[in-house]
Amino acid sequence: MNNRYEVQFTDIALKNLKRYPKKDQNFILTNIEKLAEDPFSKTNVKKLINFDISYRLRVGNYRVFFEREDVLKIIDVVDILPRKKSY
Repeated sequence: MNNRYEVQFTDIALKNLKRYPKKDQNFILTNIEKLAEDPFSKTNVKKLINFDISYRLRVGNYRVFFEREDVLKIIDVVDILPRKKSY
C-alpha cells in the first residue's frame, strides 16, 4: 500500500521558493518530500486554527503553508514564507 502523497505547488509558492538561496530551496524541498512520505508526522507540523490555510510545516527559518487532502492523497503547498513574514 502506497501512503505517499502527491505534492502540488501554487504559483505563489513556487515564485516565493525561487527567491530563496539554492541551499535553502533544497532544504525546503527535502522537508516537503519527507512530509509527502509521512503526511501524518507531527514533527514540525502544526494544524492552524482560525486561518484559511490548514497546516504549517516549519523548515528552519521558513514556513510552508499547506492543505492536505487525505482522500485524494494530495498535499497542496499554498505558500512558502520566511518566518518573519508568516501568516
